[in-house]
Amino acid sequence: MTKTPDSPNNADLSLDEELPIGPGTSFTFLYYFVTAGIITWLFAARLFGIGLTTPLPAELGLLGGGIAGLLGILFNRSQTLEVPFTSKKQFRQQLNDVLTGMGYALDTTEGSVDRYQKPNASRFFAGDIFVQQRGQSAIFVSRASNIRTLKRRFEKT
Repeated sequence: MTKTPDSPNNADLSLDEELPIGPGTSFTFLYYFVTAGIITWLFAARLFGIGLTTPLPAELGLLGGGIAGLLGILFNRSQTLEVPFTSKKQFRQQLNDVLTGMGYALDTTEGSVDRYQKPNASRFFAGDIFVQQRGQSAIFVSRASNIRTLKRRFEKT
């Protein structure tokens, strides 16, 4: 069984070098903002048959980029979660049940880090979940949407 954390840590976990860290909030926002902004800007100019230097495509590009950037932060930035446990054996079983319920399976183990992936083509859209057990806790690194799901499922058990 896991201890129910009062407020699970999402930052300052002193991650070691084995655990991969993905893009944070700033980079994720910038990536989605620029990509969606340019696509929206070009699409709007083409759709309305006006030049790229007119204000309307640029304004729509800023709006589209801003919305995409916020959605990118909400779902795709990398986050960490620490889950304390009392029994390593029970936690391994619970971890397996939770990740299997989410559609993940153990892919590889490198050093002390386990990498879980979804099977087939869905793994390209779902993102990996990295797990490292330390003493009486486990640290998860994944997309924000996966971390929220993990947090809910571990709180239920």
